[in-house]
Amino acid sequence: MKFFIEKNKKNTDRVTINIPKKIVSNELIREFIEINKKTKINGFRKGKTPIKIIQEKYGNRVYYDVFNQLMQKFFYEFIKKEKIKIIGLPKYVMHENEDQKEYFKYSVNYEVYPKFEIKDVNLIKVEKIIVNIKDEDVKKNIEKTASYEKDIWNKVNRAIKTNDLVTINYCIYENNKKLDKFNVEKFKFIVSQNNFIPELNNKLINHFTNDVIFFKINFCKFHPEEELQGKDITFKIKILNVEEKQENIEIEKNIKTIKINKLSKLNYQTIKNNIIEKIKSLTQNHLQNQIIKQLIIKNPINIPPTLLREETNFLRNKFIKEYKEKQENILKKKYHTNLESKAKTRLHIKLIIEKIIRDNKISVNEEKVELLIKKISLKYKKPLEIINIYKKNTMLRKTIKNIELEMQVMQFLIKKVKIIEKNWTLDEIMNYNWKNNEELFA
Repeated sequence: MKFFIEKNKKNTDRVTINIPKKIVSNELIREFIEINKKTKINGFRKGKTPIKIIQEKYGNRVYYDVFNQLMQKFFYEFIKKEKIKIIGLPKYVMHENEDQKEYFKYSVNYEVYPKFEIKDVNLIKVEKIIVNIKDEDVKKNIEKTASYEKDIWNKVNRAIKTNDLVTINYCIYENNKKLDKFNVEKFKFIVSQNNFIPELNNKLINHFTNDVIFFKINFCKFHPEEELQGKDITFKIKILNVEEKQENIEIEKNIKTIKINKLSKLNYQTIKNNIIEKIKSLTQNHLQNQIIKQLIIKNPINIPPTLLREETNFLRNKFIKEYKEKQENILKKKYHTNLESKAKTRLHIKLIIEKIIRDNKISVNEEKVELLIKKISLKYKKPLEIINIYKKNTMLRKTIKNIELEMQVMQFLIKKVKIIEKNWTLDEIMNYNWKNNEELFA
């Protein structure tokens, strides 16, 4: 069998394959004989019809089926022999075969997983945050939390500032046509302390109660609301109310005193442990994200179009499901995200992780999988039931195995990179804007 491979730089390859005509003829005859055995044609006994008549009657369908089967068979023999991992469905193209005496020629276009090497891991420098938690810091944190639980808001007659609580009505228009289904009334939120698009927060600053504001945005093509995707939408906002938080030192002082006095040693230790766990999670994610981001920069990968399309569709479906289940607001910032860019980053990380696992022969540690399941189960009221669910559900267990593998990959990378320790206070870590530090790793 002859194969001619053409490669290009965009992960799409093309192979030309010659199938000997003798193989094709033998397959056609075999298929016609099988049809003859099962078919009765007028004037002939079952199985006794001349092959030429069977060929005339069923030829076109048989030719198509046989060629289709042979093209697939020889192509998959080729990728098995060459150890090629393809993505998606290959596309078959027949050639003009009039001049060919011995062969039928066809080509296959297919996408391949990108080949790359992980480079410069030892050149990566990352910052590891160290937080020394003191009892006085924990008490301050409890006091701060206590004061937040009793926020008092008072109506004000002044221009809106950051951190004000506003109440608005809004409606939207496309090409001056009002879209009534998206009308929202008495919508409350704190300015600049929310998850909405920046345009909303920016437009409200310096405006007053009863002001009417207009602003236009182009909706992302991936937005869960199909009617709004990729469209220029005008918002009309009416400010109904503006409030500011009351800063009453005496009230706050009394609340803090009551809260702290009520704390038992057991409660205090629980709060302290929760703070430690939260900090551990934040600092670990911060360290991992730095490593992943630098790996992506140092190891660029040309993501195949099919993979990107599949991942983008997966994220889109996930967004739509979440949006509907939570009945989210159309202004939520996360739904104005470029999903192709997000999908590309996710695939980049996935390919790097898979490469590290293969190159370093990292395998699943079943003991650690059990420990991970046990740790997850402790977050529920009936841990044993959760453990049994994970034992019986193959997909859930596979997910945990993947997480355990990725944890091993991260431990492998942490040992390779250069880590610079940096001391932070509890206040610094609690007040840091972690929203911009999206968790990239599992």
